[in-house]
Amino acid sequence: MEARGLLKELLEMPGGDQILKCIQCGTCSGSCPMYQAMDYGPRRLFAMAKGGDFDEVFRSNTYWICASCYFCTVRCPRGIKITDIMYALKRMAVARGYTPREKSAYMYQAFKETVEQYGRLSEARMMQKYLTKAPMDAIKNASLGLKLLLKKRMEFKVEPVKNPGTFKAMLEKARELAHEGSSQEGEVQWSPEEA
Repeated sequence: MEARGLLKELLEMPGGDQILKCIQCGTCSGSCPMYQAMDYGPRRLFAMAKGGDFDEVFRSNTYWICASCYFCTVRCPRGIKITDIMYALKRMAVARGYTPREKSAYMYQAFKETVEQYGRLSEARMMQKYLTKAPMDAIKNASLGLKLLLKKRMEFKVEPVKNPGTFKAMLEKARELAHEGSSQEGEVQWSPEEA
């Protein structure tokens, strides 16, 4: 499919049309706690998609590494739901057979395990889980970790959700619904275990 068709497909996906509102200010990339680990920040990824370079977009690790923290969305001066666009791009990539590279899959798995365990994201716990699978990244990103510590941007005590049982039941229900949806024609399901 040519670039114009891919852009049309993105624009028709939930939240995908918001990419047209992007003014390339860079607030999203500057706000992203995962930016250092991404091939391209959200701003550049969106520019590539709008420019039709979908092959490079699909090969990037950006949307796999996105922590879905919504910090970019909260700070976007245009009110773009950036995380929605990341999910739309991820769905498009998976539908075309692109899966995350090994380290990206580890990040995705670490995110999933952390949220399942605590009911919310803890960046410090997520990175602990990730770095056991990719220890060289610990060395490479040690200075970033130190900066986050010094600026008090990394928590160590995780407060789990108030009712973990209810949260786990909600996750189970979501898995059931996802499993039911995977039997629908054209629906693609992916999990990090498959990478």
